[in-house]
Amino acid sequence: MRVLFPLLIFTYPLVLHFGIYSGHVNMALIYLAILLAVPFLIALIRKVKPAAWQTSSIGLALILVTLASVNDQLIVKLIPVIINVMMLWLFASTLARDKIPLITRFASLMRQDMPPAVIIYTRWATIAWSGYFLLMTLLLILFAVYAPIQTWSFFSNILSYFLLATMFLAEFIVRRLFLRKYMDYSFTEFLLRLRKVDFRRVLKASSIKS
Repeated sequence: MRVLFPLLIFTYPLVLHFGIYSGHVNMALIYLAILLAVPFLIALIRKVKPAAWQTSSIGLALILVTLASVNDQLIVKLIPVIINVMMLWLFASTLARDKIPLITRFASLMRQDMPPAVIIYTRWATIAWSGYFLLMTLLLILFAVYAPIQTWSFFSNILSYFLLATMFLAEFIVRRLFLRKYMDYSFTEFLLRLRKVDFRRVLKASSIKS
């Protein structure tokens, strides 16, 4: 379930894209609501107390079902904007003077030493990712307001994911150029190391220790 649930969530953009082209946008929202309700229902079936995130998930599912009958097109357009704003805040909020940049936190959990060059680069990488999510947020708003919903759907549900993958790969290539001396791993090895990172520790490592 730990692997299957995220995979099912990632299918939502495709379901939404085909829902828009078939004229059934509300069905895509109901599909997403069902997926969000699954963790809560599993906790009930197992007769364990639902975690806070599971309760929040079922609450969000109920909100989606309610709003789907009000203005489904507005809701589906808001969801990717909200997600990108959250990602922008996640990266940009760590750039404050007393904070550890988000990419620096990842790097510190993936390697034992942190040379000054790595610290400098990872800060600029965090700035770059903040700029990326800011640009994506603005583009999503522009497409949502001025483009036909089919065009918006192609950009939001298909092209944006290719752009995200391109940004991820481009950042790795730039990292190899600037940190060649400190990188002894391939892109595949990098992904394997990233997979092993405890994301809870990344979020907790917020302040610079004096």
